[in-house]
Amino acid sequence: MKTVAIIGSPRKEGNCDILVNELVEKLEGEKDIYFLQDLDIKYCLACQKCQEGDCIANDDINEIIDEMRDADLFIFSSPIYYGQMSAQAKTLIDRFYQVSQNPDKTLKGTKVVQIYTQADSSNSYGDYINSMVTMPFGYMGMEVIGAVIARGATGKGESSQLSEAIKEIEKIAKDL
Repeated sequence: MKTVAIIGSPRKEGNCDILVNELVEKLEGEKDIYFLQDLDIKYCLACQKCQEGDCIANDDINEIIDEMRDADLFIFSSPIYYGQMSAQAKTLIDRFYQVSQNPDKTLKGTKVVQIYTQADSSNSYGDYINSMVTMPFGYMGMEVIGAVIARGATGKGESSQLSEAIKEIEKIAKDL
């Protein structure tokens, strides 16, 4: 199984990083982990050049999307900041446009595990997180097979606050 994992948090060794690695360590096969904060990522220009071929932005996201097209499993992680995913994660999602506009590219059938962290201990962002099943992942033909939400994770790398999320990750890994 080939796995591509995205850490959409700007903090290394933070909660998203811990949870993604917790899952990746339990998987067999080829594994690529991308820490978006360290990469050269550009915004979508809406230039439509992707309809004729590859995205003209010369950056690391093109490599990530190429890897995703060959992957069996995509792990997407982001902290929830002010009710939405991080800017780094959103930039990657916006660049999915190049796949949706090019009939020679597809992510259809790729399984997805979503991992979110939030300081709020309630389910106040639950509707937003649930909407991610449909858009962007469902729209791209991907199959969301699990969503882990670490609520109340206020500090960087607070593993004690991640115990419930880690249990969910262990279950997902076992089912894979």
